Amino acid sequence: MRVGVTGIFASGKGTVCELFRELGAGVIDTDIVAREIMEPGQAGLENVISRFGESFLDEEGRLKRREFGLYVFEKKERVDLLNSITHPLILEEVKKRSSGNSIYMINVPLLFESGYDRIMDKNIVVTANDSQVLDRGVLRDGISREEIISRLNHQIPLNEKIKLADYTIDNSGSLENTRRQVMNLWKILNQNQTE
Repeated sequence: MRVGVTGIFASGKGTVCELFRELGAGVIDTDIVAREIMEPGQAGLENVISRFGESFLDEEGRLKRREFGLYVFEKKERVDLLNSITHPLILEEVKKRSSGNSIYMINVPLLFESGYDRIMDKNIVVTANDSQVLDRGVLRDGISREEIISRLNHQIPLNEKIKLADYTIDNSGSLENTRRQVMNLWKILNQNQTE
């Protein structure tokens, strides 16, 4: 069973996936897959450089991620072009890694935007309040509030994601509160899988 896990930037998707992993779920993080396909020699990086130019490579042939991110997120057309290159490659890898009878939590920041929700059996949205999201993002990624807001502007608003999801986990309280919600949902998912 594939379960898509999404939410807005820094809402706690990774935390929720780790809690599911502790209960026995497989976890696939599409951000990690995205980094892997952008390594030197991989199709993702080659396609991106052929479209955006070699100026985004460092001396070792690696992508200058921060510089490239700032450039791409300036304009919607650039984001769309990047997504058209990377999303099919990531999706192919996710399908490969999530075959079998286990429950897989697929951490996908752009679950609905990318259309990946269509290959999932169920979808979860992780929520947190705006100030928490900004504080967590600054602390975790070392980027500015303005950069976070720019990235959020390229995502479906949280209230729309909630409408599209099968389940919601509120990650604005304590870790124990989030853990309780995860445990309850894990029981439901296991029941669904055996039916």
